[in-house]
Amino acid sequence: GLYVHVPFCKSRCAYCAFVSSVDAFSQADYVRALDREIAERVHGKIDTVFIGGGTPSVLDRGLLSRISGSIRKAGELTADAEITVEANPDSFTRDFIREAVACGVNRISLGVQSLSDEVLRMAGRRHTAAQAVNAVRAAVELFPTVSCDLMLGLPAQTEDDVLSAVGTLCREGVSHLSLYALSVEDGTPLKAAGYKVDEDFAADCYNAAYEKIEAHGLRRYEVSNFCRGDKVCRHNVKYLQRAPYIGVGAAAHSFVDGVRLSNTEDIAKYIAGTRDEKEIPLTPADALEEYIMLSLRTKWGADYAELSKLFGGDWKAAKQGDISALLQGGLIEETENGFRLSEIAYYVMNKIIVRLL
Repeated sequence: GLYVHVPFCKSRCAYCAFVSSVDAFSQADYVRALDREIAERVHGKIDTVFIGGGTPSVLDRGLLSRISGSIRKAGELTADAEITVEANPDSFTRDFIREAVACGVNRISLGVQSLSDEVLRMAGRRHTAAQAVNAVRAAVELFPTVSCDLMLGLPAQTEDDVLSAVGTLCREGVSHLSLYALSVEDGTPLKAAGYKVDEDFAADCYNAAYEKIEAHGLRRYEVSNFCRGDKVCRHNVKYLQRAPYIGVGAAAHSFVDGVRLSNTEDIAKYIAGTRDEKEIPLTPADALEEYIMLSLRTKWGADYAELSKLFGGDWKAAKQGDISALLQGGLIEETENGFRLSEIAYYVMNKIIVRLL
């Protein structure tokens, strides 16, 4: 898997704590730095590409093509490679669409967040609800897979807003939906304004949205992600299953041969050619904890053999008391090779994970 970080935006949203920049003048220099890193680090077969940000759709025309060309020159895309590009409705233009299609992009991830103009304004989003719906319609018509993000717990948001957005997006034919609970991070305008998320309200919104999404035929495969049929995000599943991937660009992370790596978050330093790559220490206990936390977020759950491999012994035997209690309580259910959370357990997921660590 290959992740490409494009840190450019037209403006910063009120909740955004990601590494991003509104300096459009440095885009070409940044892509040249990406060229160098891709040539150095990307080799062999690639079956998923995720170009995220930031907002990749704000790139000057021709730069997405240059990134795509660098990837194809350095590695070998499989015939069925999933190629995702993130976009915002206000920059989902005809020119961007034309370039994305020419680059072989087959999955678009649209940052909708809400379909209430008041909520969008208070969140610092640049687009309107109408622009978002028009972008979704165009994307569904032209790309095999379209995903939309919605946020829960935004200022001025109501449960009706969330349910209305879910209904509209499902009726428009999106094949993937992501629901994210807002987290107010340090250094953001929302944090400075003293805004706090009502977690009970966000949970109620999630529960109501879940029922409506399922009624429209999308199924949950991870706590925050729903899809039609087999339209899971194959790239994100790599993260959940601790599969190897390379991340290029400022602030990008990689996971190779069981080792986590991170690039500098300093965009100017990255452009100058200094990645300042750091290895993130990962002990056997850390790896086991990661696996439990990530696998139990998914419909596939955890595998006993993998747990024992990471544990260095018979994990099932060591945790038999906890496993039996959770089974009897209806919080987990057995699978062919392990176990997963039951439907009711997603609401107490963190407590279950802590118990199994």
